[in-house]
Amino acid sequence: MPFAYSESVQAVHAALGAVLRGRREALRRTLTEVAAEAGLSPAHLSEVERGRKEVSTDRLLAVAHALGMRPADMYADLARLLGADSDQRSWPDDPPVKLRLATADLPMDALRSVADFSAYLAMANPPPRARPRIGFEPRR
Repeated sequence: MPFAYSESVQAVHAALGAVLRGRREALRRTLTEVAAEAGLSPAHLSEVERGRKEVSTDRLLAVAHALGMRPADMYADLARLLGADSDQRSWPDDPPVKLRLATADLPMDALRSVADFSAYLAMANPPPRARPRIGFEPRR
């Protein structure tokens, strides 16, 4: 997939699960061992590894710790799995497209808040007025 925004939630969950499972299997540790050390049930960790359940950041860090994995390495592996090493740009250059992509998944209330705040910023910081040139007056 060429852009990060094209990833679905399910694809990200599946990729994260693959990173965790791959590390666990490389260490030859059982699901039960890692889950117990991370404070999760084996069933929940299994669901996370299969990309079927979300996991909180606290629990994700506990799993990474149980696997002897730095969080930065875990996220780097996830980024590589999602295509971060590809030569394609990860974000378009067109500002209106960026805005549509950034707000595509926002609920309506959050979108209104973004719009209200943007309007506030525009009013609070108006662009500087053009000063008339010295020595030049409009002809009549």
